Amino acid sequence: MGGLQDLTGFRELANEIGVAVPPVLADCIERGLTVYPDDFRDNYKAILQSRPPALASTYDFEWTGLDEARTLCEEWLVPSSQHGNAFLPFGMSGAGDVYALIRLVDGGTGCGVVLHDQDDSEMRYGSFEDFVCAQLLDTLHDLSHLTDDFDIDAAAQCVRADIMRLAPLLPGQTGMLLMGAASREPFSAAIQRGPKAKPEQVPALITAKEHADLIARFLLLAPVTFNTTPPWEI
Repeated sequence: MGGLQDLTGFRELANEIGVAVPPVLADCIERGLTVYPDDFRDNYKAILQSRPPALASTYDFEWTGLDEARTLCEEWLVPSSQHGNAFLPFGMSGAGDVYALIRLVDGGTGCGVVLHDQDDSEMRYGSFEDFVCAQLLDTLHDLSHLTDDFDIDAAAQCVRADIMRLAPLLPGQTGMLLMGAASREPFSAAIQRGPKAKPEQVPALITAKEHADLIARFLLLAPVTFNTTPPWEI
């Protein structure tokens, strides 16, 4: 694992495709928060509870390296192949979906996930920092993806450590809000993963109502859907 560590190179890529690097992301890169330590695979349990890379506590997210981001831009997410929409990748899911800063052809900007195997994707966040806060709130509401490797208290410590490193970089009172939520003791909460899904109990640090009320601050009022050309059609 590597991560995103070359801010100068990342800015150059951003300039080439016409998507600005937001200050919070630039700060994360400059402070080394987007890099996986050399001993991450061997010592990830200790690292996640003390000095995690940014968003390491969240579900199914991994920072890209600069070379990987550039390859994605050149071989798939190039505006001339994507209806004029421009994307600056900074992370990926295990399935190959891309987390990216987005500039749509109509001038709209924000942050979202580009699905690699579907025609349409959604831009749900108006900024990178909104994306970060939403991801952390999702984790505060559901720690279950961490409990395969950690007990409940250690899982809670993973997200606390993540927030402690990110909070100073976030605007206004946002960092304090997240730190306050993370300081609680974990409890069992009911969560429903879909409109027809049965409720299930998961370890959490905030309730479902708190999650809904807080995350509304960081989501666009309505997701913006955009069409993409899949990589095998480029």
